[in-house]
Amino acid sequence: MASFRSSAAAHYLAKIREVCTELSAGRMNAAKAKEQLLNVLSQIGYDTTADDGKLENPVAERRLNLVLETQRQMAANAALVMSQNEGTVNQFPAWNLTRLAGRRVPREDWPARWNAAGESVGWEGALKDRFIALKSSPIWQALGDGAGGFTDTLGNPYPPFAFSSGMDWVAVDRDTCEKLGLIKSGEAESLPLEQKRPSLSPSERDIKDAIDRYGFDNLMEDLS
Repeated sequence: MASFRSSAAAHYLAKIREVCTELSAGRMNAAKAKEQLLNVLSQIGYDTTADDGKLENPVAERRLNLVLETQRQMAANAALVMSQNEGTVNQFPAWNLTRLAGRRVPREDWPARWNAAGESVGWEGALKDRFIALKSSPIWQALGDGAGGFTDTLGNPYPPFAFSSGMDWVAVDRDTCEKLGLIKSGEAESLPLEQKRPSLSPSERDIKDAIDRYGFDNLMEDLS
């Protein structure tokens, strides 16, 4: 039973990635994406007619919308990271984490998250008094990893750093970075390899990491 449940969870994760890739590329609309996710949920034993509107219900439209929006944000920011080149990075060396989307009940713990992530990497390439850090700073991965014990994070060095987050990136120009002391005049800035090539494919490692982290029961509860 455990292997079946793990296999089912892996299948659902892979389908989420697949439909979101199609959605981002414009080859599928949101209605079709939700239909395909519901088909998979039905195959693994969920009653897809039981939409009670609750976010914790895997078949609820609210939840499916959240899953798709989270993945859409991830895909967009992964593409943004991969589009960076030396010229772009030197002209805009840093990111500013800021709220770009409103939420009914926005998180109030971003200062704590930022502080914990910064402390965990010795504030390398990051400011303590504002949410600005070099694109190469390890603080971004620390945020995605939930430094400080935050468990709602997504494991990526790019937004969204937490489920249902309205926080996103704005590029910071070189002049501002120099004034803030993040980079010296004439100093070159570059991205580490792992930030240039984030993976969106549902690789076996991605799936195994998600199952190990969440377990099947919590996977359906937390992937939203």
